Amino acid sequence: MKLYILRWNPTFSMKYEYFAEMMEYLKTEEIDGLDWSVYDHEDLQTGDMFIIAQVGTQDNDGIVGFGLFNCDPYTAPNWKAKDGTNRFYSNLSIHFLLDRRVPTFFSAKELEEKFPQVNWHTGHSGVLIPAEITEALVTHLLQKTIFLQEPKENFSFTNTNDKNTPYPLAKFFAHYINNLCPTLKQKIISTNKIVYENYNQGETIDTSLLDLSTRKFNAVQLSQNSTLDEMLKLFVPIA
Repeated sequence: MKLYILRWNPTFSMKYEYFAEMMEYLKTEEIDGLDWSVYDHEDLQTGDMFIIAQVGTQDNDGIVGFGLFNCDPYTAPNWKAKDGTNRFYSNLSIHFLLDRRVPTFFSAKELEEKFPQVNWHTGHSGVLIPAEITEALVTHLLQKTIFLQEPKENFSFTNTNDKNTPYPLAKFFAHYINNLCPTLKQKIISTNKIVYENYNQGETIDTSLLDLSTRKFNAVQLSQNSTLDEMLKLFVPIA
């Protein structure tokens, strides 16, 4: 699994009105098929993660969404040039959207200080993020959003209707951590109680092979002031 950055400039591509419609739609339905052009398409696979960054709006630049690609790259007519050429695209399953017209978290200024290796103001759409910062970036996303319990006027996310946790984004972050955050994952496994499933008495458990559950979570109370260690107690390692 890899992490890509999709860059969106609302001054000449998708307009804010359509973005606002998507945010409202996401509150009750999944967005599972929006197509997006991808520059670094050679190694992109179904299930890779993306973040969407708003660019070209100066002070309003920053992350506006994240989720997973739900198909391998394919070619289709060039949306920009309309000259008979093709581009590579993939389809998106969007898990979270944020309206950058309202000053809030994930600003480009904040991100530049933490992740200067990424251009947060310009560049191609669908660029592979360096592997050495992927885990830190996913951790940053988690710390800023995992405690959210319901959509608001300026942000929205997929409603999983999961009765096992009041935090709708937990299911997705368990998947992200399993596949993109080896250090964070091992910290959760080493500090949280392991739940044993399909386990035979006397069997030796190799904890390096454990995954975090995407359907079972610990009962914890989170807020934007929770520490990372407190947030990690939400996740359940499964043997």
